[in-house]
Amino acid sequence: MAIKVFFSILLLIIVQSCGQENHVRTYRLPKPEKSSQKQKVETPTSGFSWEKPENWIPSAGSNMRLASFDVPFSDSKGDLSLIKLSGTGGGLESNINRWRGQLGLVPQSLPEMEKNIITKEGKLGKYQLIQLFNNQSNSAFLCAIMPVGSQTLFVKLSGGLTGIQESETDFISFCSSIDFLE
Repeated sequence: MAIKVFFSILLLIIVQSCGQENHVRTYRLPKPEKSSQKQKVETPTSGFSWEKPENWIPSAGSNMRLASFDVPFSDSKGDLSLIKLSGTGGGLESNINRWRGQLGLVPQSLPEMEKNIITKEGKLGKYQLIQLFNNQSNSAFLCAIMPVGSQTLFVKLSGGLTGIQESETDFISFCSSIDFLE
């Protein structure tokens, strides 16, 4: 008897839940915003502002840095530093060869280096982009050198090969956004 009552109630619920409408409902949901959204950052002590990708995390660097960020990669994270030096900061050749040495690469002459330097345009004017890779140690740098009057800004992202390649567009966007505070 209890089974008959149970099935009767179940049948009643099923019949009541079925509607007479024969159409399919569809819904639209907004897509989540991409993680490469930019955030404007102003640092009065440095005299500069920039737009950083949202997923870059400010980090503690040395007191020599104007800014430091942890840059998330798909397989690890990189370290981005922004520093300002007076004059040319030692010059193009010496800086690139210092970076090459940090990666375990042999020094190059200026004419050899210039073949791999890309000129970009940013809010501060033209700057030079340098990519350095050591395939044997899976380490790489993405660097920008920006002359600004009687000073030079140096931006360096260090990490693994894959991460550096993944972050190139955000790096260029960051470098191009650097400007004087208004």
